[in-house]
Amino acid sequence: MRAAATPRSMWIIALLCLPFIAGTTGCAVLYQMAYGDGPKVEARFKGLQGKRVAVVCMVDPSAYGDGDTSTLIGESVARLLRNNVDKIDVVRQDKVADWMDTNNWDDAAFIEIGRGVKADMVVAIDVSAFSLHESQTLLKGRAQVATTVFDVADDGKEVFRTTDHDFTFPTSHAIPTMSANARAFQRTFIELLAENIAKNFYDYDMKLDFARDAASYAH
Repeated sequence: MRAAATPRSMWIIALLCLPFIAGTTGCAVLYQMAYGDGPKVEARFKGLQGKRVAVVCMVDPSAYGDGDTSTLIGESVARLLRNNVDKIDVVRQDKVADWMDTNNWDDAAFIEIGRGVKADMVVAIDVSAFSLHESQTLLKGRAQVATTVFDVADDGKEVFRTTDHDFTFPTSHAIPTMSANARAFQRTFIELLAENIAKNFYDYDMKLDFARDAASYAH
């Protein structure tokens, strides 16, 4: 049996997690070494198991002008679902993008997109606000996201919905732009945001939440 973590080991973990470069993965590994497997957090919605699922992300253009953001979020969420949900068949993002490019659609057309790519379910991610800067010299990611699951096979019925008000990273402070590459920070923030969305749909180890919290105190 693995020995319980001592106060000394807890301080070692905290100190080693300080550099931002360690990120969530490094802190999770250190936590694993000291604590072993943590308690499981159950999925809020398990209806994606065994289904063909399309992930569709929409970012309000007035909230953030980078057209790649919706693609990056969608790809990250799709990958996490593919890796963690049993027997799921996630529609490739290029197929979703191709259908959207060749058909007329609007913000209310999530279900039509699902039908167009022959999906059983659509995970619709609606990003109403997205920012990476606290100021010209400080980085701090913020996003407001509503995630809805539509059952295409049941006439587009809404079967799950959650809203994350002001998802923020880091939570306690901002990061000087001179100490972090802005593009790398964007990738980190999008990965954390995607994880926060995707883990609604599969059980996960509570240490992942610990890792994010630890990383938020970096620098």
